[in-house]
Parts: sequence; C-alpha cells; structure tokens
Amino acid sequence: MIKIILTSMLAGSLLFSSQAGIAAENDVPYVEVGEVFQLLEENHVNKPTEPQLVTGALNQVGQEIQKLNKGKVQTDPEDDTLPELIGQLQEWEQAYLLDETDVNRWAINGMLSTLEDPHTVFFTKEELQRFEANVNNEYVGFGFRMRIQDAQLIIREVFPNSPAETAGLQPGDHLIAADGKDLKGKSFEDAYTLLQGKEGTEAVLTIFRPKENATKEFKVKRAVLSIPEVVSKPFQGDIGYIRLDTFGAEAAQEFQRHLYALSKGSKPVKGLVFDLRDNGGGYLGAAQDIASLFMEDGLLTYMQDRNGVEIARWVHNGEEIHIPVKILVNEGTASASELLSGALRDHGIATLVGTKTYGKGSAQQVIDLEEGDALKITLHQYLTPNRTVVNHVGLTPDLEVKDDIAQVIEALRSLGVKHFEVKEADGDVLINGVPFVVTHPLFKATPQGLMMRAEVFKSVMKQSEQANTDYVLIPSAVQSKIVQNSGEITLTFTDS
Repeated sequence: MIKIILTSMLAGSLLFSSQAGIAAENDVPYVEVGEVFQLLEENHVNKPTEPQLVTGALNQVGQEIQKLNKGKVQTDPEDDTLPELIGQLQEWEQAYLLDETDVNRWAINGMLSTLEDPHTVFFTKEELQRFEANVNNEYVGFGFRMRIQDAQLIIREVFPNSPAETAGLQPGDHLIAADGKDLKGKSFEDAYTLLQGKEGTEAVLTIFRPKENATKEFKVKRAVLSIPEVVSKPFQGDIGYIRLDTFGAEAAQEFQRHLYALSKGSKPVKGLVFDLRDNGGGYLGAAQDIASLFMEDGLLTYMQDRNGVEIARWVHNGEEIHIPVKILVNEGTASASELLSGALRDHGIATLVGTKTYGKGSAQQVIDLEEGDALKITLHQYLTPNRTVVNHVGLTPDLEVKDDIAQVIEALRSLGVKHFEVKEADGDVLINGVPFVVTHPLFKATPQGLMMRAEVFKSVMKQSEQANTDYVLIPSAVQSKIVQNSGEITLTFTDS
C-alpha cells in the first residue's frame, strides 16, 4: 500500500503505481538512474528539466571521480538527454574502473541536488527499512531525541534503559560530532544520516555539556528501540495533557486510547494541552484519523500538485471534542504536525501556543525502484483549510511564548488554570504534576542567590516585556513562594 507521508525527514503522496513502470532487463545499464530521471522530470513539484537533471548527474559523478584521484573529467555541455547521460556513465565506468552501484548512486544524488528540495531522497533497501521504522518510533539507534535550537543539535530526551542513558548522555548535551564528523549546524536529515548504523555497531559521540562547560566523548552502541508514540497524563485539576511524538502507523489508535481515557473517564477533563513540539510528522492517514477525534466533518487540507491541481482531503464521520484545546508548537513542529495544527486552528477547535513552526508544507511519496531501492519524491505542497501556505513559511502561533516551560504555563493559564505548582527534580520539571524533560535547568544556584529562567519568571509574574537575559535573580516577593528540599525546588503561585 502506498502511503502519503508528511514529515521533516519522510515521504508520501499518491498519483501512480508503486513501481516506476519502466520495463528493464537485467542487462540494461543504470536502470535506476533512468527510473529516477523519469520520475523527477514528470512528477516532481519543482518541474526539473531534462538538461538540469543530466548536468547535475554528470557534475556529481565527475566530482566523485576526482575525489578518487583518477584525474579531472571533461563533460560535453551538449550532453543533455537521458541516453547521453547513460552513455557517458558507461564510458566513465569502463575508463576509470568504477563500480556501477557507486556510479548509479552518485548520478542519482547529482540529479537530486539540482532540485533545491532536501525532502526528495534516494534510499537503498536498508535505508528505507530504517526510515520507515523511524516513522513508527521503531528504529536502531542510541536512545535519545534531538531538537534544533539556535542552529545547534541538542539532546532533549534520553530514553530509560537505552544505550545513551547507559553511556551517560544527558538532556541538554549539544551534539558536536559523530565519529569525528561534524554535526554543528546540520539539519535533522543530515544528522540522521551521520548517526544511523546497524544494530550492535558503536559510535563515538562528541558533546558539549553547558552546565559543566566541558566537551566530552562517549562510546555508544546502537540497539533496536521501540518508543511509544503517545504519552498522556492529567494535570492536577481538570486539564489533560497529551504529547504525540510522531504520526506513525499506530499513532491514531494510541492517541484515541489516551484521549478517551482523559475525556471520557471517571473524571473527564475540561480542557486539553496537545503537545506537538519537536514532532517532525509522519503519515497523512494518521493525521487525518487523529483529526477525526476532534471534529465530526470538515476539510483537513488542500494538496496542490506541480500544475496547481488541488485535491481536498476531508474528515468524515468523526467526533467533536467539545472541550477547548491548546496545541504546543515550536520550530521542530513540522509537516503532518503543521497540517493538523493548521486544520484544527482554522476550524476554531484549537489555538497554537509556542514559537513559529518549521515550515515543511510539502508531501512526498516513497516509490519502489526496479532493483530494490526507493525514491522519496515531493509531489505536492499542502495548504490549510483557510489556504494558509505552510511550506518555507511555517505557522505563527496565536500566543507566542519562547521558553518551553513558560509555554506550558501560558497554555494552562489560557485554559483558565490559576493555581500552579512548578517543581524541578532529577533534571525534570513538573508542572501541576506533569513531568517535562528540559535541556536547561529551570533554577540555578549562584553566590548572589537562586536564579530562575527569565522567560519563566516573566510568565510567573505575568509581565509582557521581553527578557534580555537568560536567568534573573529571584526577588523576595517570589522567594517566599519557593520551597527547597533534598535537591528539589518547588515554586507555588496563584494568579490573582
């Protein structure tokens, strides 16, 4: 079955067969180059030209040949057709004693490099398996989640009993390198490529730990991990909390179970905080099914192809939620997360709290190739029901709040919550009983006294001005609301 996938790393959208449809005998050279060429030229949303793709392929292969110290290659600028491309690749393969598999991948990556689209990607069979497992939160890895903050990859969560935890990695660690390969400034896609590997293999991860002002190296072994897609818990009071980490194959069923437990249990909640921060997306079908848990009928999105033809995706026979919803978003909220957030906002079901989202408003499809590999190709961009453009733009929240803990406080406040208990213990921050993993401590002890994150202090004090520092010294008016006990710090306050 072909699935539309909407993620910052993933795939999806449906217009033709899962096979590229190019007949090929075993002795036909560079079959996959031809398949990818045809798929891109005829279907990619950016409408690449034949000369553009040929030039990209030849340039990339030429560069790879030079890296092998086999001399500088010459290309004919008049070679701008697929047969001429295949002929030149064959000639170079024979002249420089190259491996056809290597040349095949170099040429395909060269074509993809001309698209200005990081979401169209060539996968080997093994890479596709890892990619699809990652969508479903089942993957081989180290056992941590990342976030991008100020162009830096930061570990935001370390899973219990994972290789990362065993090795000593911690939330807040800045990822500097993997096996000596620089990770600074990398996108999620590039970082994923550098970090991936087979089960049981080991990597040396270089991190910078701000709280110790130290650079450290850790040897971490990859293992098979299965992580729940949905986490939920009621806040103290009558507000529910649900976090969705990815729109995988089981996400909608998991989400329904958690939502029903909160909204239809013995003590139904009267409001919901829906956390989509750092959710890079997943399957469109999962987003559509989750939307049906919030509204009975309604337009989910417009899918627009390269010729401007639109396909409307609808929700039918769903169920209205009947309680106010606040969706937490940030710069890691991408693709399917943006699609769902935009749809629920346009229908007046939810408002967005946090920071501007990633801006990945395109849809891809994973297509099997003749020799067992696959192409993830961008076929559509999507618009919200009110025709808001998401791609390269993102969604601006209704209530803009920068700090991740302040975001939760403001979301609860906007749902009518007046009493707050904010506790920091064992590296986590609990807000009215719900734990949140943080990358920066909420409180900091200094010779001058106890300090608090400036943005959280601003939220506690209900101040509107922008904070111009990371931490502020806690004044006596707030000190009286703080209790310190056995390493735990608890701040309790009530809005007037």
